[in-house]
Amino acid sequence: MKQRARKFVGIWIILFLLIAYPLGIAVIYAEFLTGLPTLGALGFFIVAGLAWAFPAGLVIKWMARPDTSA
Repeated sequence: MKQRARKFVGIWIILFLLIAYPLGIAVIYAEFLTGLPTLGALGFFIVAGLAWAFPAGLVIKWMARPDTSA
């Protein structure tokens, strides 16, 4: 796959991630963690807020890969 196509696909993956991930985290919090004390909720949201960067970084790394010469 050429880099231009990878960037197009990658942008859609990241856009989906930026919409679906916060919704998923909100559902997890609302369903399972609403009784947490304030510091527990803060810790959950700090970890959850930083965790999306790993898969997004992998997608960006994949998008930036140079084309292979044929």
